[in-house]
Amino acid sequence: MLDALMQNLGLSAFSLKGFGPLLLEGTWMTVKLAVLSLALSILLGLIGASAKLSSSALLRVPAQIYTTLIRGVPDLVLTLLIFYSLQTWLTMLTDAMEWEYIEINPFGAGVITLGFIYGAYFTETFRGAILSVPRGQVEAATAYGFKR
Repeated sequence: MLDALMQNLGLSAFSLKGFGPLLLEGTWMTVKLAVLSLALSILLGLIGASAKLSSSALLRVPAQIYTTLIRGVPDLVLTLLIFYSLQTWLTMLTDAMEWEYIEINPFGAGVITLGFIYGAYFTETFRGAILSVPRGQVEAATAYGFKR
């Protein structure tokens, strides 16, 4: 009876009249966006954590500015900023260098935005994880021949 009701209302998700193909396409797009932005954010997080733990102020200060700025700006504002401003900057750069026009598609802007946002959070997560290793563990690793 439930199948007949769903069929009459057109709610059968994977029927020819349903929204199944669109839902699957949207799910696949979400998975691609999540995987690509996760890869970018882990890379940025590791680089940022290494920079924040560095003794060089030349590395530490930009990493601190990155994490503070990105975490302080709302995600929607950052999304709009990257999509529209980055396109404007690329257009100005390509005009100045006399290169071919480069257009940022919304998917690429989403990957970049989510990668930058979660990269800032991963920077702090990785930095905290590295700092939480007890001194005795570091000494034991050194005794076994591991390098810092």
